Amino acid sequence: MKSIFTTLYCIIIFFSGTCFKTSLSVAAERVEINVSNENFHKTAQFKSWKSTIEVSSKVGSITHGLFCSDPSDIYYTAGLDQYNITRISKAYLDKSNTLGYPKYSGDESAFSDKLGVEPDFRIGITLLEMNYDICSNSEGISGSSRIKLKVELFSTKLQKIMFGKIIEGHFSSEKKIKIEDYDRVLFLNAFAELFSDQKYVDMFKDDAILEAKSEFSKIEIKEGQRFNGGVQKNSKDILTTVVTIETTTGNGTGFYLGDDGYIISNYHVVGEAKFVKIRFSSGHSITGVVTRKDPSRDVVLIKTESQAPTNLTIRKTACKIGEEVYAIGSPFGERLSGTVTKGIVSAERKIDGANFIQSDAAINPGNSGGPLLDSSGALIGVATLKKNDATGIGLFIPIGEVLEKLGLQ
Repeated sequence: MKSIFTTLYCIIIFFSGTCFKTSLSVAAERVEINVSNENFHKTAQFKSWKSTIEVSSKVGSITHGLFCSDPSDIYYTAGLDQYNITRISKAYLDKSNTLGYPKYSGDESAFSDKLGVEPDFRIGITLLEMNYDICSNSEGISGSSRIKLKVELFSTKLQKIMFGKIIEGHFSSEKKIKIEDYDRVLFLNAFAELFSDQKYVDMFKDDAILEAKSEFSKIEIKEGQRFNGGVQKNSKDILTTVVTIETTTGNGTGFYLGDDGYIISNYHVVGEAKFVKIRFSSGHSITGVVTRKDPSRDVVLIKTESQAPTNLTIRKTACKIGEEVYAIGSPFGERLSGTVTKGIVSAERKIDGANFIQSDAAINPGNSGGPLLDSSGALIGVATLKKNDATGIGLFIPIGEVLEKLGLQ
C-alpha cells in the first residue's frame, strides 16, 4: 500500500534563485530517471492540450491580505486555460531537457512542417482536475493545491497512441511565493510521476519492443477450409466474414474468425469503448462486446452472439515479396462496405520494434481492422494504417502476431 506522507522540502526555484521550506504531500516517492547517458535519439513535441474542466467551473478558493480573510471562489476561465497551456508545456519541456531527453529541433523553427522535421512522438496533455486553496497578498501566495493530468504519447510513425498515464501533483507552502514559482513547483511535481515511470522511458529506446506480452488465457479458434478457386471465385462468401464496426467517434472494419462469434479489428477503431455496433452488408446490426485488447499492437477482440456463414483459414507460412494479396474493408463507412482491393506484398518492415507487412493494396479511411488475404483466400494480416506521406503504401499486422497478442490459437 502506498503511504501518504508529509515532509519538509527545500525547493530551489532555479530562475529566481530563492530557497524556501514548504509542506509537500506526495502519494509515493518519485525517483526521476535521468537518461543523459542512454544515447536516446527519439524526440517528442508538445502538440495537444485539452481541458475537461468547463469555463466558469469552480476550481478552488482564495483568501486575501495579511490575515487571509475575505474568502472568494476561484473559477476556471479562458485566461486560466491559456496560462495552463503555456506553463504546463514549459514545465514538461524543461523537465524533459533536464533529464537528458533529446530536444526536438522543430521547436526552434516556424517552418518545421515545411522542412520535413518531424518528431517521433507528439505529446498530448489533458487537464482532468485542478484545485486551489490559497491565500494571496502583495508578497505572493501560500496554501495548498493539487492537479491531475492525463499524458499521452502519440507515435507519428505508427499513427496511434503508444503510452498513456494519469499523473497527479500536490504542493503546499506556508511561505508566500510568486504565483509563477508556486505553479511551476506544482506542475513539476506532477511530471515527476511521469518521468519516474520506466514504461515512459522505454518508449524512447531505439530498439524498444512496444507491444506487451499477451497474458490472456488461450482461446482455441476453429479454422475453415481453403477455398477452391481462391479469392476471385469465392469473393462473395469471403465478404460474409467482413463487417463494419461503428462507434460514437467513427467507423472501421472487422472480420469474423472461428465459429464462436469472435471478431478481430484495430484498437484505434474502438478506442476505450466497451460496446460497439456491428453492421453487416445487409444493413442488419448487432451489438459486440470488446473482450480483449492490446493498444500497443493496435488489435482488439470483439465477442458477438452471431457468427459468419463462412469461416476463414489462417496461413501458417510467411508471405513472400511480390505475391498477390487482397485487402477487404469498409472504406468511407457503410456505403462502401465489402470493398475488395488487389495488390502485392511489397516489403516486410519493422517500425519501432513492431513487424508489418507492406502492400500496395489500397487502404482508405474505414479500412482499418480489415483482413489481408493471399490469393487462395487464407488470412495473412490485419490492416492497421496507411502512410499519409506516400501513395500506394499500406501496413498490415501479421496474423500470427495478432493471434499471439489476443491469446488465440
